Amino acid sequence: MKLPLFCCVLLAWQLTPLHAETLAPLVDFLPECKQADVVPLKTELKVRNHNLWRFAVLRDVPEVARYLQQIRENATARRFDAVLVQKIKPNEHKLPGNYSEVLVELELFRFCDGNNALSDKSSDISGARQIKVDLGTMQFKTAVSGALQRQDASEYRVIVPPHHHLSLQEGAFGLKLKMTAEQVYALWGSPSADLTLQDGARLLGYGRRLWVYLDPLVKAVFTDSEILSGIGRNLLEFHPEFDAKPWLVEGKVAYKTDMVEAALKLGSWHKVRPLLWRKQQPGQQLKLRFEEFNPQSQQQATAILTGFHYSSSSAAALPVRMILQQQPWQDVQSFVESVSIRNLQQQPAASLFPAHLRLHQLVQRRNQAWWLPTSQLHVMLVKDEIHRIKLTAPVMRKSGQPNQIPALLKALQIPVTKAGLRLAFPDMQDVGDRFQLYRDDYDILIEFRSDEEQAEIEQLEIIYHYS
Repeated sequence: MKLPLFCCVLLAWQLTPLHAETLAPLVDFLPECKQADVVPLKTELKVRNHNLWRFAVLRDVPEVARYLQQIRENATARRFDAVLVQKIKPNEHKLPGNYSEVLVELELFRFCDGNNALSDKSSDISGARQIKVDLGTMQFKTAVSGALQRQDASEYRVIVPPHHHLSLQEGAFGLKLKMTAEQVYALWGSPSADLTLQDGARLLGYGRRLWVYLDPLVKAVFTDSEILSGIGRNLLEFHPEFDAKPWLVEGKVAYKTDMVEAALKLGSWHKVRPLLWRKQQPGQQLKLRFEEFNPQSQQQATAILTGFHYSSSSAAALPVRMILQQQPWQDVQSFVESVSIRNLQQQPAASLFPAHLRLHQLVQRRNQAWWLPTSQLHVMLVKDEIHRIKLTAPVMRKSGQPNQIPALLKALQIPVTKAGLRLAFPDMQDVGDRFQLYRDDYDILIEFRSDEEQAEIEQLEIIYHYS
């Protein structure tokens, strides 16, 4: 009797370390030596303002802590040694309502063989790094200089406008009405968003809030942060050539100038409304939009300049509702079925994504692009491979279309309920309003509307990383 008992104890002792495997740690300092195959991660997390105010340290905010835990688990599953925390800070772009955005930049890396030291000179990233490998009594010292340059896609061009002046004579930053899309590209470079509307018109986005409307020539240049939903804005690249540059009206009044100073410098403009000014010339007009800063406060009710609208003089320069053009549903369904994890044995190739479905584009980084076959299905291409697909709420704030997520989940062969997910994926982690599954070949991240058992899926993302 003692021998079987001893064998059971021994077996249990041997199996224990499998469950006690430590996760890849978070580190704040650069490693003295790391291998070249790093994986940079950059995302913007939607965080409840209440949670942001409760915690003094951003890492303790539940949404941020949950994301960091998820990345550590991902790094461990993919055999990385550590996760380098490069930046965690609130985003300067405020979301409407009860949410804020937190920018998180991380890097998954592996130490060089035989060296797992961290440097305390994290700010010095350009100088030579000393590599020290101690093999008993022998010690080799050498230096590695230079930095790995990010490989940008050759077709993505960044052009800094010669000036950011705004007037009826010079147009908007050099861009004028009736120009072609090719002339826009030549002046401003590649857009952060390229969308085709239901009526065939195009909408080019530069940065977070600058838009060009073409039908087929330029009809309007305007600022608007409400065209895309929060999901859409999260996928847009921050465009420093436009987002970080204050524009000037007639070379006199800068963005965010208060109304009193603007009136003194600009002179007489037609007041369409107290907060909307207009100036016209034959065939074109320029409107300036002011917003009250903190109108709830008795002490601070000054209106400041926040936007402009440069267009032709016709009243209908923009459509009332901007609805994305949709692709044939059968083609979308066939594509989604082809990238189902149940049908894949290797990293899905970009050739699975037909050219006619690549109608709408949002740029997340300059070597990665999100394509939108529909307003709720997003596909990330990196070079010749598909790396992610994402199902979300409609990317356009006014979509006017039924929810496509249940039909897309059916094509992916993924259950729509929490009970179905537990049955289909027994090893999926359940944390209430978020389910997550990490495998060697793919990850699945699902967010529900609430913790309730019958809550609907609000967002799903599949990350493919087949070896």
